[in-house]
Amino acid sequence: MIKNLVIDNIALIDHLDIDFSDGLTAVTGETGSGKSIIIDSLAFVLGDRADKTLIKYGTDYAEVSALFEVKPDSPVIGKLKEYGYSDDAEILLNRKMSLAGKNEIRIQGKTATLAILKDICAELVDIFGQGQHLALLNPKNQLSVLDAFCNFGTICTQLEDDLAPQLAKINRELKSFGGSDAERERLIDILKFQIDEIEAADIGENEEDELLAMHKRMVNIEKITSAIGQANNLLSTESGAISQTFQAVNLLKNISPLENEAESLANQLQTARLDLEDVSASLENILQATDFSEYDVDRMEERLEKIRQIKRKYGGTMEDVRAFLRQAQIQYDNLVNATERIEQLNADKNNVLRQMYKLALEKSELRKAAALKLSQNIKRELDDLGMKGTQFEVEFCDVPSFEDYCRSPAANGFDSVEFLMSANVGEPLKPLAKVISGGEMSRFMLAVKNITALAEKIPTMVFDEIDAGISGNMAQMVATKLANVSNAEQDGYQCIVITHLPQIAAMADDNFLIEKRLNNGKTNTVVTCLSDEQRRAEEVARLMGAIGNHALANARELLDWSVKYKNTLTKRS
Repeated sequence: MIKNLVIDNIALIDHLDIDFSDGLTAVTGETGSGKSIIIDSLAFVLGDRADKTLIKYGTDYAEVSALFEVKPDSPVIGKLKEYGYSDDAEILLNRKMSLAGKNEIRIQGKTATLAILKDICAELVDIFGQGQHLALLNPKNQLSVLDAFCNFGTICTQLEDDLAPQLAKINRELKSFGGSDAERERLIDILKFQIDEIEAADIGENEEDELLAMHKRMVNIEKITSAIGQANNLLSTESGAISQTFQAVNLLKNISPLENEAESLANQLQTARLDLEDVSASLENILQATDFSEYDVDRMEERLEKIRQIKRKYGGTMEDVRAFLRQAQIQYDNLVNATERIEQLNADKNNVLRQMYKLALEKSELRKAAALKLSQNIKRELDDLGMKGTQFEVEFCDVPSFEDYCRSPAANGFDSVEFLMSANVGEPLKPLAKVISGGEMSRFMLAVKNITALAEKIPTMVFDEIDAGISGNMAQMVATKLANVSNAEQDGYQCIVITHLPQIAAMADDNFLIEKRLNNGKTNTVVTCLSDEQRRAEEVARLMGAIGNHALANARELLDWSVKYKNTLTKRS
């Protein structure tokens, strides 16, 4: 159960420190006083969505801490061990959010993730808000209610943790082979076309670079030929460097008998002249090579366009294209030679589906057996809540054939259900949404919560205005039901109820009054525990809508009656 809740900087709350006890706690106050903010704060620390609009105006963060006490056999203890937190009987949760978007979560003083927080808190508190009325009218949510009442043993583990992952893995591998035979053939054709197109292009290793270099030369051909022509003229004309060097060689040879170094220098110049002739010849070759024909230009442009096209389709670079080709060839070979593997996968898939179908049938049978018990329990609860004669059944869809199940296999089974009810004797059963009134819905939800909470073994139930649409004798019946289920002497739940009903406030073991007060020009929400009998009587009288001494007398009478009723529950234990 929850022992303590500390709230800082949420909505109109500066700071609240609330101690809770077991049994039934009523939270009362005028409309708009901030009662639901207490529940919103609790939901926040339990892992609900962090809404920055909850942060009190003028502050930059909001923080909530909650202290719980659990029994040694609580499943929460195992989860705390699993996640590496201390497994004390007391569990401290803390959550803080800031306007900057920072979200801090701590469990037992150690940091935690939101997923871990939600997993642990699922075993601590069940909060029933007003929106769940509408949620339960949706048949999609009714199956979840039924499942909370079922004991499936290991079926869910086998389906969800074993067989469903196996099926997903097989399907992924089959998909890699193209799926069905027709899909596989289409994929083979696509891969063959892609492989053939890339191979037919026959793009050389360095072809693109060579073509781009050629294209660059073509763009600058006039500049290139002019420079080469001028350079060659400077070497090979009658007054060029080659001719001048030849004359210098002859002059030096003529004086070689007279000058010892002349012969050596003449030989060096002769070598240089030969090098110059080689350079001149190379320049001539370059000039001839730069004489591009129209055919050469067209072919070059065509090849560059082909390379660009291949790159656009199969990768941004030729390296990407070659990697794509290698992968396509591997996939193509696998598909062409996959018949034996596909046959094995299909056999495995059929085997897994048959196991899933068998377990789904077992799950459906367990649901149907549980549905009968749930119907009996709900009718008994509704009898206690003044709805005697109410008929309730859970309607199931038809059981699909194995072939139909295989079209959309689900780990949760194949069942879809709808709650049917008749609140009046002689009236036929109809879908819940079509026949239930607002007051009946509140009582129905209380009945469901009592039953499913027992199955789920969640120690604390929180009801946000469960009394919607209820008054008079029905209100008294709801109050006695809450007293029954929260009877600590009979190991009941801890129930926290936001209410406008005097009957529930009078029946409560604790009553917290929520008020808005103006202090120094600011409005704050404050919480007062009404431990004084006079104040409790005044609050019950206020809820009755009466004033004066007669109202207080009626309130005290209701409080006395509630005490006597709870004493009878203690004696029954």
